[in-house]
Amino acid sequence: MDIKNLEPKDVFQNFYELTQIPRESGNEKEVSDFLVNFSKERGLEVVQDEALNVIIRKEASKGYEDRPIVALQGHMDMVCVKEDDSDHDFEKDPIKLLVEDGWLTADGTTLGADDGIGVAFIMGILDDDSLEHGPIEAIITTAEETSMVGANALDLSQIKADYLINIDSEEEGVLTIGCAGGLDLEVEFDKEYEKSEGDFVEISLQGFEGGHSGMEIDKFRCNAIKALARMLHNIEGVQIADIKGGVKRNAIPTTASAVVSVANKDEAIKTLEERKAEILNEYKDTDPKGTITIKEASFDKEVISKKVSKDVIDAIFALPDGLYKKYKGSIVTSSNLGLLENKEESIMFSTMIRSEVDSAKLNRAEIAIEIVKRFGGKYEVVSQYSGWQREETPLIDLANETWKDINGNDLIVATTHGGLECGLFKKEIPHVEMISFGPEIEGAHSPMERVNLESVANNYKFLVELLKKIK
Repeated sequence: MDIKNLEPKDVFQNFYELTQIPRESGNEKEVSDFLVNFSKERGLEVVQDEALNVIIRKEASKGYEDRPIVALQGHMDMVCVKEDDSDHDFEKDPIKLLVEDGWLTADGTTLGADDGIGVAFIMGILDDDSLEHGPIEAIITTAEETSMVGANALDLSQIKADYLINIDSEEEGVLTIGCAGGLDLEVEFDKEYEKSEGDFVEISLQGFEGGHSGMEIDKFRCNAIKALARMLHNIEGVQIADIKGGVKRNAIPTTASAVVSVANKDEAIKTLEERKAEILNEYKDTDPKGTITIKEASFDKEVISKKVSKDVIDAIFALPDGLYKKYKGSIVTSSNLGLLENKEESIMFSTMIRSEVDSAKLNRAEIAIEIVKRFGGKYEVVSQYSGWQREETPLIDLANETWKDINGNDLIVATTHGGLECGLFKKEIPHVEMISFGPEIEGAHSPMERVNLESVANNYKFLVELLKKIK
């Protein structure tokens, strides 16, 4: 089925157009300009700031002029991850879309429904003059997926809305009224080189499921970087020739690899095979498609010293990762070691810590920093943002009433462990009542990302009706 024939047509057409524009975090100029032109073509007031955030204003429908201003909010960037055998170039290639069994997905890459489908909803509201609503203030930000750079740069004094509806949640029938805050910790070990004193072995972990480091951190999927460090931990005489893992700091890493020199090749391979079997057995139920290969290798350059190699491996091995606290079914605190890079002069890795409670987030960061310091690494907190604490508001009640009128059942009202820009906005404009919702999205931040077609239609209808009812 062609995406252009899907209902609601305006929403899916808007989403299709977004998928044709490269929009990885940090590369949003083209999509930002596209949204500006979209607004100008329809005679809407539009502002584009230096961070490429776009604010669009639409007047109220006739008879709704006295209604409060409602902000519709989403982000234009997407996480770009592809399967190992994909030749997709996220800097220039459009996303290839597939419709399968009631779902929209992509061919070997992330889909970008997070949060392209939310932006498509907003565009649909802005473009349809037959809808009934009060004044609309659309806020579409940049770089949400890389520590919310756009939202941090946004001048919120220009926002006049009384209510804010964020369209960046991913569960059908769930109204989000709170989210985790986040902190990004970058770690660096300076390289020291020496000659190899042994034979080389290559370890490669591939095909693990990965996923969103907030929404899916409790699924007990294998973190390939952590598993790599586990395999190499205390192998005699390890000297790193090459090492890398992961793609994005906020995605559970699906791949990791290393080429290392070892003191005793046969003994090392024996230990590595034993650890491989242990890891695959432990994840056979929660992450069964991953593979680990171990083979002899060659390398003709100097390697990283035994001391630095050991420090790097031990630090990664010791760092906290995964689910830390869960309460009444909701994830409270977690961390994800998402990226390992072999730079020219150093080895760097990053961990993202999330918590609904700022003090718990900072405590988890202090534990990680203490470990890094003990192994001689340098560290920097490169960004952090506060969570959005749950509060009861009339907007929540109205949203639930509207949902029940359409679907015959109550919304589930909950908080999310994913990061939402509402936390930043709430801190600066605390009087604004906020909610978040969105259609069913599975596998966000991974090549398995897909969005449910029926859920898109249902949630767009909900948005249209809710805007009509807000007084």
